Amino acid sequence: MLVTLVGVGPGHPQLLTLRAADAIGDADAVRHFPGCDPAILGRAGPETDVGVLRDVDEVVRLARAGHRVAVLLRGDPYAFSDGAQLAESLVRAGVEFEAVPGLLLETAAATLTGIPLTLEGRSASVAIGAPGHGDTVVLRLAEGWWNAGVGLLLRSGLSRGAPAALLTGVGTSGPRRLAAPLGEIADAARQQGLSGEALLVVGPGVELADRLDTLARRPLHGLRVLVTRPRHQADAFRRELAALGARVVEIPTIEIEPMLDTDQARQAIERLSETRLIAFASANAVDLFFELLVSSGSDARSLHLSRICAIGPETARALESHGIRPDLVAGEYTAEGLAEALEGWDLAGARVLIPRAQMARDALPQLLARRGAEVEFLPVYRTVCPAGAETALRELFAGEGADVVTFTSSSTVKHFARAFPAADLASLLERTRVACIGPVTADTARRLGMRVDIIARDYTTSGLAHAIVEARHAF
Repeated sequence: MLVTLVGVGPGHPQLLTLRAADAIGDADAVRHFPGCDPAILGRAGPETDVGVLRDVDEVVRLARAGHRVAVLLRGDPYAFSDGAQLAESLVRAGVEFEAVPGLLLETAAATLTGIPLTLEGRSASVAIGAPGHGDTVVLRLAEGWWNAGVGLLLRSGLSRGAPAALLTGVGTSGPRRLAAPLGEIADAARQQGLSGEALLVVGPGVELADRLDTLARRPLHGLRVLVTRPRHQADAFRRELAALGARVVEIPTIEIEPMLDTDQARQAIERLSETRLIAFASANAVDLFFELLVSSGSDARSLHLSRICAIGPETARALESHGIRPDLVAGEYTAEGLAEALEGWDLAGARVLIPRAQMARDALPQLLARRGAEVEFLPVYRTVCPAGAETALRELFAGEGADVVTFTSSSTVKHFARAFPAADLASLLERTRVACIGPVTADTARRLGMRVDIIARDYTTSGLAHAIVEARHAF
């Protein structure tokens, strides 16, 4: 099929169907609705043309040029969306297409917030989209139409005292539920400062929501957490935060640019037989070093004369994914921690290779050189700020902002700070907690004028997530 109309459900990346995920991953071009979760768009390939859907003519042009196009639609393509209109236009244009069902926004949001739409003996029918004869009614309301929606239901015969819930943020990992009698719910929402598109649910199931809403009992429920980690490494961190109840916003402030085609890189591979120790400080360094190794016509066997060490378990796992079990993993996940762990090793005259980022701390090379090692650091990548990241950050903090911003390296901090004038940074983050993966990252944040609120004791993304949970009571 040249065009796939993809229902992405309520907009939560973990609620995509398998077919929807495949369609996005296989597409040459992806067109999406405004505000689509970046984690959904991240399922597209690195060379995929991704942009906001402007009109069906653009989709037709892309398809006629031979491109596979995925058009992302909220909910289900053929329910309360433009999918049917798009499909008719494609038929008239003679373009082949497929429609991929998605979770209906109304039913998914109700389930996520603990509201059963049907109940044996109490609610046997559901009216969605307009008042009808259902025991439960669900309306989708644009911002500014909440009073009108309530009025419509009251005029249809529903009681002012009917149990009602207003659901906002339904396309995020942390939808919010406000419950009140139908006649009072619009005023209650204004008092709470709620805004945006919402679903209004009226029916007996609303009364069970406090008991059935499992999201509300999670430790980070409703907390808006900004993840600045590179997108290709952020998936596990994002999923862990979402599982803890956080509303995750992904704006990567760095991306990895390989530096493998250099004379220094080629010479380092040629001298592996002379190298006695290779020290890796990050998973990125591991992956790119092995890419360099393979592109040079070598493989892991060329490391047989070298001992391998890693800073931290994430770096160790990256090595293991390439078939290498490190000889040493530093207990403290810093350069200083690795140098201390190597105290018992005789490094006098030994050649030590440190694959790393172009801009990195010199602590480890200096500490090992003092012990007589011949140290070479090998830049295998540089970190750059992704296109559009600074604009996205400014738009985020000009609007809803974030309750917590997370930093997993000094580079993520530096590129974040560049999006804002230095004088504004402290005031910008006045109501935002800054969470850092470890002391080195925290020191960088402080030097740039940030107040650091949370530092993980275990310098991993999982450790950072749990540090945020531990600090949650102070928010």
